[in-house]
Amino acid sequence: MIVKTIENYDGELLHHRFAYNFFREKTLPIGNIIAFRSPMLVEADGMIDSEDIIKNEFIYSDDAMNFLWEIPCLSDPFGAVAYQRLFNTNIANILSSKYLDGAPIEVDGDDLIVHKDHEQGGVKQSKGKCSVSITYVRDGVTLGHTGINVHAGEKAPSHAYSTGLNNMQVSAFMRDTIDMFYQMNDDMFLATTKTIVK
Repeated sequence: MIVKTIENYDGELLHHRFAYNFFREKTLPIGNIIAFRSPMLVEADGMIDSEDIIKNEFIYSDDAMNFLWEIPCLSDPFGAVAYQRLFNTNIANILSSKYLDGAPIEVDGDDLIVHKDHEQGGVKQSKGKCSVSITYVRDGVTLGHTGINVHAGEKAPSHAYSTGLNNMQVSAFMRDTIDMFYQMNDDMFLATTKTIVK
């Protein structure tokens, strides 16, 4: 579902289960995802990643595509991180092949590093991080967020990469990512039903 009523991502939405608020009776046991376009401004109160809090590395983006997922059938932290990295790898494949003219994207942990010349904050560089992402388990449910910069802006760190997608591309990329989420989750759920125990 693409949501058009969220004006800013401040991290608060990820602090509790949110799927029912958006999907009601269409909330699925294999998980649900929302996407929206907005600036990101996540400071200490909205942060979940303790490493970022310790380093005072808060999240800033003037314009980003945000994806938040909730998966009820995934209830352990290791599985949540494994899912996040699979999800982000698939995002990287879509972004590279369909939207960034085949520019290589390296998946480094949960970060997406675009290997393409660009300038951020007056610094010219050959690669940059286009994403932020976090996942965790709360109340036996996996919650996660991945944000992809459209325009990182001046407050973003020097290593940030702006994808520069136009409005049509942003809408198409959000739909492609939502479709990937449901296809992947449905396929993984079906895979759990095929084993024969003797």
